[in-house]
Amino acid sequence: MEKFIASFSLKVKPDKNDKFICINSNREILLDSVNSSFLHDVNEHSLVDPIQIFIHGDNSIFLIRSNDVASNHIFLKKKEIYPYLDESLLTLLGRALQINDWVFFQNFCPRHGHKLSNVNEDLSKNCPECRHDLFPKMSPCILVAVTYEDKILLVKHNNQIRNLFTVIAGFVELGESLEECVVREVKEEVGIDIDSVEYVGSQSWPFPNQLMVAFSAEAKSQDCVIDTQELLEAQWFAKNDLPTIPPKPSLSNYLIRRITDSQI
Repeated sequence: MEKFIASFSLKVKPDKNDKFICINSNREILLDSVNSSFLHDVNEHSLVDPIQIFIHGDNSIFLIRSNDVASNHIFLKKKEIYPYLDESLLTLLGRALQINDWVFFQNFCPRHGHKLSNVNEDLSKNCPECRHDLFPKMSPCILVAVTYEDKILLVKHNNQIRNLFTVIAGFVELGESLEECVVREVKEEVGIDIDSVEYVGSQSWPFPNQLMVAFSAEAKSQDCVIDTQELLEAQWFAKNDLPTIPPKPSLSNYLIRRITDSQI
């Protein structure tokens, strides 16, 4: 994966060798349909109010907000960009989408309803009533691949695509550690006790604003009692007989493949 360093500045001006991502007022992302690219050359455009969001070597990547569509360019909705994504693009577009939402759509104080200030260089906004700095929020969410001997537990969630099996997932509650959330979610969703909880990795997920944190764990039993409000189905699968799972570059795909490939 290419090295992109998150940055934020309203003051840095684009250089001719920099790139930009464009999002319109409907939260759609501009695609160069000829090159299948969401990164556009600065030297071909005059950018209005560019926001630096990444440093990439000696160059920068900027976010701009515009509804203009050049020849051979189209705007895509969030759900339409997934077929184009790899890990690097997920990083770039994820941050761009979340910063766009914070800068242009989160405009009122959640306490008092007063209009917030424009965004500052540290990404904060200020409320004139409570005089506190507010920052963009993200929601921590766990993923856990549960195994029993040579099998992996995969589930269908009620709120996801119904032909996909994936790992157990859930939001972290107030006052709860990530590991405690893993144990609780598995118990709540499939009625199983687990141990050997181990951290695997993390991924920013901009649909809409989660931080996904992945774990593996071992089940003490394979007897499932599913929570039908959360799940449609839960099954144990052999490593060489997986159902349809989430595609790359999702962390759930990596987590499942990491577990099953290690068992071969």
